[in-house]
Amino acid sequence: MPVRTAFTLADLERDCHIEHGCHTLDGRALGLRITVPAALQARYPYNASAYAFLQQLREAIFSYGTIEFPGLPVNPCNHTLAQRAPEQHRYSANPYLTDYCQAPHQDTPPWPTAFWLGERRRYFATWVVSRTGLARFADHTRSHPAGTLEDAHRVLVPESLAHGSGLLLNREPGLLLLDNSEHRRLYHARTADFAVLAHTPRPTAETPLYAFNEVGLLHYIDSLDERRGPQDRDAGDLALTRAFMVAEGLAG
Repeated sequence: MPVRTAFTLADLERDCHIEHGCHTLDGRALGLRITVPAALQARYPYNASAYAFLQQLREAIFSYGTIEFPGLPVNPCNHTLAQRAPEQHRYSANPYLTDYCQAPHQDTPPWPTAFWLGERRRYFATWVVSRTGLARFADHTRSHPAGTLEDAHRVLVPESLAHGSGLLLNREPGLLLLDNSEHRRLYHARTADFAVLAHTPRPTAETPLYAFNEVGLLHYIDSLDERRGPQDRDAGDLALTRAFMVAEGLAG
């Protein structure tokens, strides 16, 4: 079993440049952006699995809402999903893989989620909204019962960016840690860049966005994508995650 040495945000502050309040939603600052020097990216903890970051930085994720590590090379160990272009997932019945857009949601509240991207995405992004943005989404969909999710996103995503109730993340390479609790009241959804899609209406490939959360890893990793296969699985990391969840009273 690999060793997962404890680390804190203070440990990272000694090594890295950290930007506080890098985003604003509803007039509230949130988020940390942690830039890891290139010389340290292959060293622990910066080469750790997403679960090490989720577990060691849980309180910081709760406090800041989002923590980003721009450009940090992907470690896909035990990912729960690898979202590509919908055309690449036509074999699947899971709308998280096959749909262009999603309704804003929280993955596994109150446990956070990690997203890791190796290269820039061309067609898709993660739309993060506040409670205000969520309420606007609900009002809009009630008022337009015949509309599709794509119709709603065409209107609401640019509106939320203009009004300060939404963000677009997971477009550039790096690791994102995202709070799923009600502390920051953040909700997220897959969205499409419709301006780009106007020129490539059905993209056949997209950079995989790896998603990670403990509940998915322990309970439904194989049901999320029936063609996921055995690659990038690590039994030792799974055992460490299970032990952490049990010790925290988060799993049986």
